[in-house]
Amino acid sequence: MSQRVRRYGTWALLLAVAGLLPFVVTGGPARLLANTALIYALLAASWNLTLGFGGIFNFAHVGFFGVGGYTMAVATATLEWSPWPSLLLSLATGALAGGVAYLPVIRMRGIYIALITFIFVQLCYYLVLALPSLTGGSAGLSGIPALSIGGFSLARYDGLGYLWLLGATVAVLLIFLSRLLGSSFGKSLIALRDNESLAVSRGINRVRQQLLAFVVSGAIAGFTGALYVSFFRVADETLFSFGFVTFGLSMMFLGGIGHIWGPVIGAVVIAYVDRQLTDLGSYSAIIIGVGTVLVLIFLPKGIAGVLQEGFAALFQKRRSVAKNEDGEEYAGPTAPEGSRTDVS
Repeated sequence: MSQRVRRYGTWALLLAVAGLLPFVVTGGPARLLANTALIYALLAASWNLTLGFGGIFNFAHVGFFGVGGYTMAVATATLEWSPWPSLLLSLATGALAGGVAYLPVIRMRGIYIALITFIFVQLCYYLVLALPSLTGGSAGLSGIPALSIGGFSLARYDGLGYLWLLGATVAVLLIFLSRLLGSSFGKSLIALRDNESLAVSRGINRVRQQLLAFVVSGAIAGFTGALYVSFFRVADETLFSFGFVTFGLSMMFLGGIGHIWGPVIGAVVIAYVDRQLTDLGSYSAIIIGVGTVLVLIFLPKGIAGVLQEGFAALFQKRRSVAKNEDGEEYAGPTAPEGSRTDVS
C-alpha cells in the first residue's frame, strides 16, 4: 500500500470517527467528558507545534487560549456580536497574541524563553482584572451565547452539536498538522529544534520560522479558547490559571511530545482521569502531576512513542517472517528507530 493511500485512508478514518462520535457517546455526563477532552486535545495539539516540534520553551500558549476565550466573551456578551464572527475574531486575536509574545524572546534561549512567555500569561491575567467594565474583572463574564446553526443550538441534547463540531475540528487540525509538518516549513522547524546552528548555516531563517510557529499555534489556541467559552458559557480569570499550564504539559508529556497523535491521546487520558478524581478536590492535580513525572522517568517518549515502537517492531517482524516463508534468509526483527520523530 502506497504512502499516499495510507495517508488519505487515515484522514478519511479521522473524519468518519468525528462524524460517528455523537452516536457512540450518548448521555449528558459522557458527552460533557467527551467535549472537554476534545477541547483539551485542541489546546495540547496546538501547543505541541511550538514546544514539541519547535523545541521552544513556550509557556505563553495558555495566554493565547485565554485571549481567544475573552475575545469571544467580550464580543458576544459585552458588544453583542454574533457568535460565529466572534469565533473568527478569536482566531485572529490568538494569532496576534502569538506574534506579540514571540517578539521579546527573539534573542532568548532555553529557560529565559520559558520565564518571559510565562510573564506574558500573567500580563494577560492582570489586564483582564484592570478592565472590569469590558471583561467583568474578577467576576468574569457569563451568559455567553452558544453557537447555533439555522436556529439549532449546538448546546442542545447535551452538547450534541458541539460534539460534532469539536470532533471535526480535532480531525481537521490533525490533518493540517500532518501536512504542515511534512512541508518545507515543518521540516525547517524540526531542523532548528534538532540542530539550530546547522539549520541556520543552511539558510533557514530562525526568527521567521519560529514567529510563524507562534502565530499559527496562537491562532489555533485562540480559536480553542473561544470554543471553550462558548461551550461552558462563561469566561473568567481562570482561563489564564497555572492549572491549564500543568494540564496542557501533562497531556503532551503523557501522550508523547513531538508526536502528532500524542497530545490527543494524552488529553483523552487526562480528561478521563481528572473526571474520576473529581471527589478528591485539589489532590487530583497532585496525582496527575506525580503521574506525569513518573511517565517522564519511565516512558520518556509517552504513550504515542511506545505505540509507535510497538507497531514498528510488529511490522518488521511480520515482514521478516514473510521473507523467511519465501525461502529467503531470516535475520530476525530489526530494532525500530526510537529516536525518529513522528510527523506522519
